[in-house]
Formats: sequence, C-alpha cells, structure tokens
Amino acid sequence: MGDAVVEPVAVDLEPLRRNARLGDILAYERIVRMPLHRRFTVVLIAVLLFAVAMLAGLWFLGRSDILAVAPILGVFVVGYTVLAAVGFAWYAVGLGRRVKVAAFAWQNGWAYADLLENTRRPGAAFARVARGQERAVVACDDERMPFELGMHHSVARGQEGATIQRPFAFIELPLPSSVPHIVLANRRRSIIPTLGLGRGAARMELEGEFATVFRLIVPEGYQQDALYIFTPDLMARVLDLGSGAEIELVSDRLYVYLPARTRFDRADTMAAAVVIAEEFHRRFAARTELYRDDNAGELAARAGVSVGLRGQRLGGGGVSVIAIAATAGVLLLSAGVTAFSLFGGDILRSLGAS
Repeated sequence: MGDAVVEPVAVDLEPLRRNARLGDILAYERIVRMPLHRRFTVVLIAVLLFAVAMLAGLWFLGRSDILAVAPILGVFVVGYTVLAAVGFAWYAVGLGRRVKVAAFAWQNGWAYADLLENTRRPGAAFARVARGQERAVVACDDERMPFELGMHHSVARGQEGATIQRPFAFIELPLPSSVPHIVLANRRRSIIPTLGLGRGAARMELEGEFATVFRLIVPEGYQQDALYIFTPDLMARVLDLGSGAEIELVSDRLYVYLPARTRFDRADTMAAAVVIAEEFHRRFAARTELYRDDNAGELAARAGVSVGLRGQRLGGGGVSVIAIAATAGVLLLSAGVTAFSLFGGDILRSLGAS
C-alpha cells in the first residue's frame, strides 16, 4: 500500500522575498532587545569615528614625514580602515538576513530568538564544543512539524580553542520515542567532521545510491535496529530531501545538519526546510514510535528506558582536523604580521637600496 496523500503545510514566505530596510532593522533591535553596543546605529557611528581617526592619523604621519621613514605605518592605517569598513558591511548583511528570518517567523506565528547561548542540545555537534552560540533560531510548535532551526557557531576562550568547529545550520525535530544513536555521515561533503567518530561504532555497508551518498554509523550490536528504522522507502526520501545534509538520531531528537552557507533568509531555502521538517517528522515518527531496545535489560525495561546504555551514545569526543588547521593558520598569520611590523620597514628599505 502506498503512502497516503498528505497536504503540504502552508506557510507565508512573503517576508523572505522583501529586503530589510533601516526601519525594519531598528524595529527588530527593539523587539529582540539587542544590547546597545551591538545596535546598527551605534556600530555605524563607531566605525565612522574609527575611520576619521585613522585618516587623521594618516594625515599627521604624512605631514611629519614619518611615512618616508616607516611607510609600513601607512599600510597599517589604510589596511585597518578598509578592514573596519568590510567588517561593518559583513555585520550589516548578517543583521539584515536575521531581520528577514524574524519577520517570517512572526508572520507565521512562530517563536524567534536572535541569539541563544549554551543550549546544550543532545546532538553530538553541539555537545562536543565547550561554548556555542545559535543565531536566528526559529521554533515552530505546529504538531504536524514541530521543529527548531538556526545557525550554530562555536565560541572559544583560552584553552577552549581545540573545541572550535566550523559553523553549520541545523534543523531539530522531536521523536516520539528514544532511539539508538545513529549517524548518517555524508560521504560527498562532511559538515560535522567529528560526527560518528569513536570506539564501539559499526559502519554499515548499504546498497544502491544511498551507500554512495551516506555512511550509516550505529553503536556495535544495533545494526538491525538501524535497518528497522531506515526502511528502503524512508532512505529514498532522505536521498530526495537531504542528500546534501548529515543526519543524526540521538535520544528522542533528530538533527539535520546543513552547510554554513545555508540561507534561511531565502524563500526557496526556507520552503525546502519546512518540507524537510514536515516529512521527516511524519516519516521518522512512524518508524520510531513503537521502538524498544530488546537488549536494554530487565532493569531498563522496568524503569521505562527504551534504549540500553550501549546504544545511547556513539563513543569518542573527536577534534576537528579543520579546527586544528584553522587555529594553526591564525597563529602563523599573527606571527607573520608581528614580524612584518617589527622588521618590515628595514626589509623594504634594503630591497629599495638594492
């Protein structure tokens, strides 16, 4: 028997088709109670004052003939001014995008948060960073597709640098029952490099196109449980809707991880996210609602625990190789800038003399 025809969930995407104006930005900052130091006009004034100070410094250096002796100072002044302008443009674009996502959420009667910190979601991508921030989080309580989505960023201080991982977008869906920790790691492009790493993990060899896109990783001994959930028809829809994503089932949550470049402020992207939320919620709920771990043990059964201890978490903490490379790159760049500021003038003069 085929799947019953399900009417698509109607959402109003019109706010995502309009550009955010200055009035929209100012209203947004008031509604979300954005701190004063992060508001658009305050940042703009600070950047303008900085630019004026830099240009005044450049004029002074030119008048005092210091630039003739140390031309590198002029490069730093101009460079920092351009960097401040580019940084403000980046900030303004990001703020405008969040304004559009907020307008969309409010238009559809959903909750919205500009910034959430230390949410401690059970997904491995969240649990393996010491501190995280989530931006532009939308929460829908429609029973047909209860979901949260947003952008996640790692924030590190001091020795927390090893826990940095690249930003990613996510969609979180509730499951009707707890299930084993199952990961669908993307073979073509990794979004969360540490996803599924660790001891006690079984990598299942599947067939067909699904095996060319995803690697199914489960706790050792739970291979049949994974196949009970991931039926061929469910795998087909995962391929259709989420071939560019990575997926994780953990506890009573399902996570769809998407690349950092995902633009929820675009109408077509948000429409696709809503379809994923509705279909994945319905289909995975049907496959997990009655799940119970036959190997959980008598004590767990009496306590109402549906998944045994071995199946609750794939082991391992994992550190992203990209995070290590990025940290090393920043350190090398800082060392290079420092060395050039100290000795660059002498080097340039020696090259000119030769």
